[in-house]
Amino acid sequence: MDTELLRQLSEADAIAASEQEVRDILLAEARRYNKEVQFDGLGSVLIRVNESSGPRIMVCAHMDEVGFMVRSISREGAIDVLPIGNVRMKARTLQPVRITTRDGRKISGLLDGEVKGDTVDHLRVDVGATSAEEVLAAGIDVGDSVTFNTLFTPLPGQRVMGKAFDDRLGCYLLITLLRELHKAPLPCELWLVASSSEEVGLRGGQTASRKVNPDLALVLDTACWSKNFDYGSANHRQIGGGPLLVLYDKTLIAPPRLTAFVEKIARSLGIPLQKDMFSNGGTDGGAIHLSGTGVPTVVMGPPTRHGHCAASIADAQDINQTHQLLVALAACLNRETVAHLTDFRC
Repeated sequence: MDTELLRQLSEADAIAASEQEVRDILLAEARRYNKEVQFDGLGSVLIRVNESSGPRIMVCAHMDEVGFMVRSISREGAIDVLPIGNVRMKARTLQPVRITTRDGRKISGLLDGEVKGDTVDHLRVDVGATSAEEVLAAGIDVGDSVTFNTLFTPLPGQRVMGKAFDDRLGCYLLITLLRELHKAPLPCELWLVASSSEEVGLRGGQTASRKVNPDLALVLDTACWSKNFDYGSANHRQIGGGPLLVLYDKTLIAPPRLTAFVEKIARSLGIPLQKDMFSNGGTDGGAIHLSGTGVPTVVMGPPTRHGHCAASIADAQDINQTHQLLVALAACLNRETVAHLTDFRC
C-alpha cells in the first residue's frame, strides 16, 4: 500500500464544495498519466482512463468529508461554526480542529459545544482570541471551512489511522486503479469519478453521472459498526475481514444479478466479502442509479472503525483486496457481460 499517498489524501482538508486540496492530488495523477479530465458544475473530477467501444463503466468515490463552516464571529472572539454533514455528536466537543482561510492559511483551534443530553449544539472554535478583531486579523472569516486536526498514523498489524477515511479510502482506490490500468487493454470505457458534496445530499454523484452517462457504476465508500469491538455475526464491517459489498441502504437496493457477479469474481480471487446492509444513510449510489433511465449500481469498499469523527482506523489488507477486486471487475465488464446484467427477460 502507498501509505504516503493515503497520508496526503487523509490530511487534505475538504468539506463539501471546498474540495480543491483533494482535487489537486487527483489532477496531478491524471496529468502524470496524460489522461483526459472533465468536471461537472460542482467540481467533481471525471478522469477517462481509456477510449473504448465497450460499455461505459463509472467508478465513483466522494472527495468531501464531514466538518464545519464558520457561521459568525462574536465580539469576544468566539468562532461559531455549523456542521457540514452528519458529524457524530461525541465528536462535536473538545476536539482539535483547523480552519482553512480563503487565502489558504491553516489556523489551529479547539472545537467545543454545549452538551444537552445526547446532543451537542452551539458549536464554537477557540483559537485563543479575545476579540473579533483578533480573529479577523488572523484572516478568519465567515464561510471558512473547518476540519478535524488529525495526522495520518500507521498502526501495528498493517492498520492505519487518519481523518476523512470516508471517503479518502475511495479516492485512494481511484488513484491506484489509474496507476495500474492506465495502459491496460480494457473491454470497457473506464471513468474514475471523484465526486463533490456527497456528505450533504449525494450531490456530485447525481451531476457527475449525468455527464458520464454510464452503463454500470461501482461506488466506493466505507462504513463502521456501532460497537468497534463487537466481532459477532451481526457485524459485517470488521476490519481485516475483507471488503464490504452493500446489498441495501436507504437510497439503493443493489441489483441481485450484479451483486452475484461481484461475488463470483471475488470468489475466483479468494477475496472474502462482507455482505452488508445500511439501516440508515446512503451513498452516491443512491443518486447514480437513478440517472438517465437507470444505472445498475453496487457499492463496495474497505470497512473502518469509527466514522464521521476525528479519526478512523482501517486495515491495509482490506484496501488492497478492494483494489484487486476492482481491477478484476474492470477486466471482465465487457459488452456481453453488461448486457446480461441488464437483461430483465430472464
